[in-house]
Amino acid sequence: MPVYNPEEYDPMLSDLAKQTRIADLSKDTRAKLDTLKGEQESYVKGVRSRLEKELAGNQPADASSVLLRRDAADRARKIADETEALSVLADASRGGDDTLADAVGYRARHAGWTNAMDAYKAAHPEAADSAVALAFMEGVDSDPGYNLANQITYSAPAE
Repeated sequence: MPVYNPEEYDPMLSDLAKQTRIADLSKDTRAKLDTLKGEQESYVKGVRSRLEKELAGNQPADASSVLLRRDAADRARKIADETEALSVLADASRGGDDTLADAVGYRARHAGWTNAMDAYKAAHPEAADSAVALAFMEGVDSDPGYNLANQITYSAPAE
């Protein structure tokens, strides 16, 4: 791709030649911007994935553990409101049922139940930082300032 070099500037070039050089530079700039934007999106996706794994913790893959997690997730999905979530979370914490507590914490995070999420983080402090960071990452997608900044940063230069 040609790059503008002032030493190679030729005032005798035709308008068509000048427009061709400008078009080539524009394509090159657009490709570089698209690459940078792709790298940023990949980085954000990687951070989000890492935080989700940290929040979930070590997940055994044996059949009984998978069944236990599936049953806990099913029970957590049936929770109707935050009050019930707090009650189930308290029962799970008292009974040492970390699988159910994790499922309720996951449900609380996705349902926006802040009190239940705070109770989960208090009972599982090792997951608290990951939960806060993940909530921030999820908020970035809907942040108008972040979206506007990205649009400005990765927009094509004006001619």
